[in-house]
Amino acid sequence: MKRFIINILAIALLLLIGIIVVDIYLISFPHKGSYYTMERNTALAYQRLEALKDTNKMVIIGGSNGTFGINSEMLHEAFKMPIVNTATQASIGVRMQFEIYKELLRPGDIVIFIPEYHKELANLYGNAILLRVLTTHVPQAFKHVSLRQWLFLHKYIGIYYNEMKRSKYSVEFEGPYSYKSLNKYGDIACEREHQNSIETTYKCGEIDKALINYYQYVHTFAKQNDIQLVFLPPTLINREFVRFRKDIQAHAECLKRNGIPLQADPSRYTFPDSLYYDTSYHMTLEGAKLRTQKMIEDLHRVLKKS
Repeated sequence: MKRFIINILAIALLLLIGIIVVDIYLISFPHKGSYYTMERNTALAYQRLEALKDTNKMVIIGGSNGTFGINSEMLHEAFKMPIVNTATQASIGVRMQFEIYKELLRPGDIVIFIPEYHKELANLYGNAILLRVLTTHVPQAFKHVSLRQWLFLHKYIGIYYNEMKRSKYSVEFEGPYSYKSLNKYGDIACEREHQNSIETTYKCGEIDKALINYYQYVHTFAKQNDIQLVFLPPTLINREFVRFRKDIQAHAECLKRNGIPLQADPSRYTFPDSLYYDTSYHMTLEGAKLRTQKMIEDLHRVLKKS
């Protein structure tokens, strides 16, 4: 009986090693298409932060609501300090949006944390797009992926590999999703007009407890390292905000109950539909300016109290 158990354990160990080897192989191929997209901002932001690691700065962390919805030049003019917009995609996951860059932060930095309203565990851990970004742009950040996160991401490894092999974006292209549209701060700065075919992206439901726990960790990290954290609501197209107002308010109240309140009312960051580009989080250039002006007002208020 003892020998049987040992044999079973040995087989299980060999299978586990085999799975790990296959996983490593599948994510060892950079995604050529991603290299030419706005996802390159993750690497560019890392480089900017490395260059500024001994300088106080304002750092924006979040998904594409930050890339497509902030005018960092306005922030620079208002606060007279370097601005680094690391925001790229929500699908990177809240955890790695912060973990990739946290070692490059220093006491006295201001971190504007603006996660989207999505509430599922995938919003914390990311999906195949995270694997794409890590493999192609910031492989040094693989060390920050926790064991629990790897177990969650395992199901996306095959998806990443198949998508990488089929990708048609292996050459440079133009448009808002091209890396060429990024300015020196990390904003999508090219012209983009409102599209009428914007689909609903907001999802109702309870915030996953693990996501709440990570928000709490970010707040604790900031406090322990003398970093000023400003936790703001994302921008959201007005028709979705009106439709899901009660749920968004419940979202804000849940965060507050758990000691991680948003430092502005979510209603401040909803704007007319005409100021959004192609999703309910992506703004036109005009929309980004109006949203940034409200951010400046809120930042002055919050920072004055600190």
